[in-house]
Amino acid sequence: MKGILSLLAKAKLIELSEDEQLAASAERPAAVPDAPAAQPAEVAETRMHAGTAAAAPDLPSLADACADLDGATFSDLFASAGVPASPYPAEKLLRLLDGLRAMDAGTRKSAVLAMDAADDNWQIDDCVRDADLKIAALEEHKRRLAEQMQERERQSGELVSQIRVVLDEASTAIRKQIAELEQLLEREVTRAAQETTSVEAGLRAAREATAREARRMDAEIERLREIPNTFKAPGAAH
Repeated sequence: MKGILSLLAKAKLIELSEDEQLAASAERPAAVPDAPAAQPAEVAETRMHAGTAAAAPDLPSLADACADLDGATFSDLFASAGVPASPYPAEKLLRLLDGLRAMDAGTRKSAVLAMDAADDNWQIDDCVRDADLKIAALEEHKRRLAEQMQERERQSGELVSQIRVVLDEASTAIRKQIAELEQLLEREVTRAAQETTSVEAGLRAAREATAREARRMDAEIERLREIPNTFKAPGAAH
């Protein structure tokens, strides 16, 4: 509270009493120039931002948490998972099956098996093995993404909790400062009312004294007029 009084006094909003001036001088460190004090709202805002900034570096951005989520091709994912090259990749068989969509499922299967039997360069088992490995790689990638998202949610929850704690602390500090300023305002209003009453009372006393003195002067003037009125010759200048 004393610090706020000093601040308002420096801003020439109030005048400190002699006791308050002595107390402020005693609290000020020797040989240290006065630094401009922050307003209560600025203090609370600085504390809140400082607390949030202290917590934020521990939380990675969403892009960092899911770095391989955007822009990663299936080929890159399969390569990073160590899926070996296949004599007949699963994607090539899928394109073949897409070309045979006009057939029923049984006919498509028979056609593919016939192609397999007619070509010694690949076997249907190569495609099945390649598809299984790639499915496993994609499932593992999904699992990692889920873990990363879970960690992100945990970190976000911690940061939100920290922000709320800082907000609560700042709110408490601001409300306390508001209460102190309201008390100061009430004291200043009371002081102003007392000083106004004193000034008005002094003005009334001065008016009454002036009126009494004027009446006294008038009485003396009237008493003195008897002499010129009695003894001055008619027509003589005053």
